[in-house]
Amino acid sequence: MQHVYIMSWTLKKHLQNILAREQGAVMKDWGGKASVALVYPNTYRVGMGNLAIHSIYRMLNSRSGIVCERAFLPDKREMREHMRMGAPVLSIESQRPLSDFDWVAVSVSFENDYLNILPMLEMCRIPHMSDERGEGMPLIIAGGAAPTLNPWPMSRIADAVVMGEMEAYAADLIPLIESRAGRADALAELGAMNGVLAGSTPPYLPLQRGGIIKALRPRHVADLDSIKTQTVIYARDVEFGDMHLIEVERGCPRRCSFCATPVIYGGHRRRSAAAVIAMVDEGLAHRKKFGLIGADILSHPQFVEIAEAIHARGATFSPSSVRADAIDDSRARLLAASSHRSVALGVEAGSERLRKELSKGLTDERLLSAVATLARAGITRLRLYFMLGLPGETDEDVAAITELACRVRDELRAAAPKSARTTAVDLTVTPFVPKPSTPLAGGPFAGEPELKRRVKEIRRAVGKSKGLTARFDSINEARIEWLLANGGADAIELITD
Repeated sequence: MQHVYIMSWTLKKHLQNILAREQGAVMKDWGGKASVALVYPNTYRVGMGNLAIHSIYRMLNSRSGIVCERAFLPDKREMREHMRMGAPVLSIESQRPLSDFDWVAVSVSFENDYLNILPMLEMCRIPHMSDERGEGMPLIIAGGAAPTLNPWPMSRIADAVVMGEMEAYAADLIPLIESRAGRADALAELGAMNGVLAGSTPPYLPLQRGGIIKALRPRHVADLDSIKTQTVIYARDVEFGDMHLIEVERGCPRRCSFCATPVIYGGHRRRSAAAVIAMVDEGLAHRKKFGLIGADILSHPQFVEIAEAIHARGATFSPSSVRADAIDDSRARLLAASSHRSVALGVEAGSERLRKELSKGLTDERLLSAVATLARAGITRLRLYFMLGLPGETDEDVAAITELACRVRDELRAAAPKSARTTAVDLTVTPFVPKPSTPLAGGPFAGEPELKRRVKEIRRAVGKSKGLTARFDSINEARIEWLLANGGADAIELITD
């Protein structure tokens, strides 16, 4: 079905300017090719910092029979122009509306971004519900971390939900896209694929076709060295735009009971130093700073080799995460040699008792030892991450957050070299959201009144403690995340409200 849109030259020119500032975007003629709109339901600035977008874009555009273009949620200023003109969401590369594409592939990292999907479809006059879309409408597939954890909230919106890693579906999904099969045939093939939720299956029931139970388990790639996951499109005005991003590992070897990473990514897998360094060498033509992506980067058995190789090439690195119990003198020195003067540490809970119950396995002594090691290396600004509203949390545990932060501040000041200009300890406190399939799945959300009371206590304690600052993530946004993360097929009602 073809729609007539009012096009805004202001919006088209804006997208053309974005394209002109990029390096690595792929422009293809559409003739005879299957077209895919790769959608990240957040702004261009946020979405281009997501490695999945880069990886899928490269994978699809490497095929001669596919043209893949990107589309993002318009930012606030752009949205005003969209609303004024009634203009659709357009792709970056050719400035076409999503409705012009054969497939719309939506990659969703965070549950709250579900709320952006329906407005984007509405702007393009694409019906919200899969059973309302017929021939001539794009086939919508959804994937990413959030649908992998729980596919049901997208089950009535997307025609199919792909659980797990795109690379593990390439042999099945890419030929299907290239075939340009009709809607009914494509849906039948998608419905037969293990790991794909397709059709009007009742929530939480096994998928059964022809008497055979279909596996609804995420697919994962066994060997990361067999694929490349790195920046392929370079832009300065995006998150991590000054870096070449490289995925070093997937999953996590730890088993913290609150964390969804092992559920989403399956078994922990690491790339070899040789594979990482090969991507470093490819990125050197574009950036001299490398973002190393993974849940436990410093524990990689070849981390020192990787870091030293980056430094030997006149470049620096920044890990996406730093675990306190992985810090030693050599790793602290390598961080400092990459110009780090601040580091973020996930502490999660203020008391050792509660951390032990969470299987966090980080003692106060080990944390303070890591703080001293970082300080001696010249890293004297720390951000500590805590959760609030954890199962079994008491008022004493809440008070322990500020008490521990004060001990960290004192250790930092005592160990910092005299040449250190400043020391600082910043707290980020976020409400705990139970996630499906984790050991804490099914637990309650602490609720706004109780969380507000606890936040007030921490604010009061931090206000009395010099050298500490604190920021608090939105309780309302956390509540919405909890509802969406644990929702069933009826979650569309919340998404629509």
